[in-house]
Amino acid sequence: MQRSIRGRAKAIAWLCTLVYFASYVMRINFTVMLVKVCSDMGVDKLELAGVVAGLTIAYGAGQIVSGLMGDRIRPALLLTCGLCLAAACNLAMSWSSSVPVMTAVWSLNGFAHALLWPPIVRLMSTYLTDGEYGYAAVRVSWGSSVATILLYLLCPALLGALSWRSILRLCALVGLGVALVWSLASRRVLTEPVRSADGAGDAAPARSALPRFVYAPIALIMLGIIAQGMLRDGVTNWMPSYLLETFGLPEEQAIVITVILAVFSMVSFSVFDWVQRRFLHNEVLCSAVIFAGATGCALLLWLVSQTASVAVSALLMALIVGCMHGINLMLITVVPKRFAKSGRVSTYSGLLNACTYIGAALSTYGFAALAQSAGWRFTILTWALTALFGCAVCAAATPLWRRFRRDYADAMD
Repeated sequence: MQRSIRGRAKAIAWLCTLVYFASYVMRINFTVMLVKVCSDMGVDKLELAGVVAGLTIAYGAGQIVSGLMGDRIRPALLLTCGLCLAAACNLAMSWSSSVPVMTAVWSLNGFAHALLWPPIVRLMSTYLTDGEYGYAAVRVSWGSSVATILLYLLCPALLGALSWRSILRLCALVGLGVALVWSLASRRVLTEPVRSADGAGDAAPARSALPRFVYAPIALIMLGIIAQGMLRDGVTNWMPSYLLETFGLPEEQAIVITVILAVFSMVSFSVFDWVQRRFLHNEVLCSAVIFAGATGCALLLWLVSQTASVAVSALLMALIVGCMHGINLMLITVVPKRFAKSGRVSTYSGLLNACTYIGAALSTYGFAALAQSAGWRFTILTWALTALFGCAVCAAATPLWRRFRRDYADAMD
């Protein structure tokens, strides 16, 4: 059945997409140019890795703070503040010359970006119907993929004419421009909330107490999100190294691979949104099914790892990452809107999103250590086991989540 999307809802969706696009432009730009920054500053990659780690830690921890703030402060205001703070950090980074200062600035940048996602989810939950929410969620997710593709394609070309510091300043201008557009346009479209329970303005939102049994499936969902974060970032980060060490793939092709992964993520958002709406309906059950598919892909990669070609290996890894983006859509974007009656959409959005970065932190060092000590084949087997674990916890959470949806989230007042 075709969804009927109001013009105002489309405007909200694309405005939020623009905000998330700008967020990624100002968040991953430094990582994309890391090699150039190392050579320009004459420092080791390991030193600057701490700068990137500072952003990741601050972003993950900031999700919880942002989630709490998003249910108490107007989310539209938080988005403006987050974009402006991120732009200021990009400008400050462009003038920084010491690693400690860069670490502090980039960590603050991570917190600035943490101010964006939970308020976006709350806004979509407040102003959009269920059908419109799914439409908007997919497009907002596209914003991150488009930003990733553009940065990995444009930065290498721009670095031939501009310094990395100048590119940071350009990214800051993009952020400030989007902040201005958001500030002006949001006032015109955020006028007709469809869920008064979540609160739309400055007044404290009305709250309906959550049933106690919901905390059990939430705990299981959080474990599933940690597994998703481990596979999404772990496979994405180490895919180029695996192909380089296994097949001797030239390092410059890593950019092409990253772009392919971003394209896969865009496709997966649309495919899994359709599957969830058309067939499975329950987002936690859908996540269990997607985890099962990822388990199959990882096991197949493990079985053929010694004989497969570069193309087959890259395709299977891309499918694993695509599955993780689908789970991200289900568990981090769709699940929080079920808490609208409690007035805590932003809080749960931040809490669940933080779990992704727990998984990312575990995989960044864990998979590297496994690959070095036990080899890539064993590491791939751990990917399959991680996906199987995610499938198990989501399957266990499904009956309780179905009850929560029936008795609370979807029940008529």
